[in-house]
Amino acid sequence: MLRQLKELDTAFLHLKFWTLILISVSVLGASLMTWMSWEAVRQARQEVYLISQDQVLKAFANPREAVIRVEAEGHLRQFHRLLFNLSPDERLIEKQLEEALYLGDKSVQFHLDNLREEGYFKRMMAANVSQRILLDSIVVDESRADYPFRVFAKQEIVRSSTKLIRSLITGGNLRLIQRSPANPHGFLIENWEILENKDLKQLAR
Repeated sequence: MLRQLKELDTAFLHLKFWTLILISVSVLGASLMTWMSWEAVRQARQEVYLISQDQVLKAFANPREAVIRVEAEGHLRQFHRLLFNLSPDERLIEKQLEEALYLGDKSVQFHLDNLREEGYFKRMMAANVSQRILLDSIVVDESRADYPFRVFAKQEIVRSSTKLIRSLITGGNLRLIQRSPANPHGFLIENWEILENKDLKQLAR
């Protein structure tokens, strides 16, 4: 009788041991499956399918940090084109300046207010002057949290009889903000200033 009880006790310990092993394996398997599912969902979210002219194209989403330079350069390019590519059309000028103000802070507003007070835009329209910017290079320091930048360009000012080429260097900082239709890159230009804007040459037309 005592021997049977010992065998029963041993069998119970074996059953308990194997039950714990089975439960551990089940929990481990369930955890592994959950992790793999989350990974699959994460990777699926990074894949975007675009339809262009009846063709399906596959694109991949990247973390913002991976494309910070590209987005910053795109933001600065858009801002400077809005601000410096101007035609003698009052409505068009106001529309472009309004769009540019969404991309920068009060330092941009301060600069535009000064130009308005000086009558720059009125003189431009009265003389039928057009201008455009020719971007040379954009330098953004990604190692700093305030993303200081320099934009090197040339400014072409076309009058009825002459064409003036000027050098243009601007600088400031970029702050990350939420994207919006008016600010698709999600940056705000701060402490913006014109560091250089001098005549290089004047050509007859």
